[in-house]
Amino acid sequence: MRIKELRWLFIAVVAALVVRGFVGQPTNLGVSAEWINDRYRFAGGTAPWALAFALLVSGLYLLLMYASPAVQRQPLPGVFRRFVAFWLDFILAMMVVAPILGILPALTEWRRTGVFEWNFQRTTPAHGDWLLATIGVALCFVALLFYYALPLIRLRPSPGTCIVGYQVLPDEGTTLSLRTALLRTLLGFVAVAAAYIAPFVSRDRTKGKFWLDKVFGTHAVRLG
Repeated sequence: MRIKELRWLFIAVVAALVVRGFVGQPTNLGVSAEWINDRYRFAGGTAPWALAFALLVSGLYLLLMYASPAVQRQPLPGVFRRFVAFWLDFILAMMVVAPILGILPALTEWRRTGVFEWNFQRTTPAHGDWLLATIGVALCFVALLFYYALPLIRLRPSPGTCIVGYQVLPDEGTTLSLRTALLRTLLGFVAVAAAYIAPFVSRDRTKGKFWLDKVFGTHAVRLG
């Protein structure tokens, strides 16, 4: 399957997620624990529809990583598409990771109470809550890193960049190792957090570069 065909499938998936958000009931996915104004809240779990969605996106992601390379056109001069692509990827990644991680707290709560629920929330602490929450956050962060880094190594667009029509490639004569791709991803999170200064930082529009590309020897190109 070609990248152009997968692009429309990812657009359809995002559209379905938006519709689900408007017509569906709120669902606890993953795991979270918090104290707010001396009030405790622990929530977690998953849902059959979310697990099906996670499997669908995971399958499309793998197809994208092994799809035929897209035709590369002109360099991408702006950064707005990058900002949009990051958040599309973040939403898709979380909709893969959170439902799968939510299986653990659902099973743990089932073992504790003897009653199985796909998702739950409670206001009373229980032994192991913070350990579950910490494990969940750590695994989620690692999964996000690899979600963003793998396309850089495979020389493919991520689902988000595929949707908006570009991809990031190493400069000619350079390669990105796993370590470099992970470091670029980490610094990419910083770049998004400081996106408001993007118009004022160094860019080379003719080569499709901004400061993050200059650090790691990469550039962005439009997809054919």
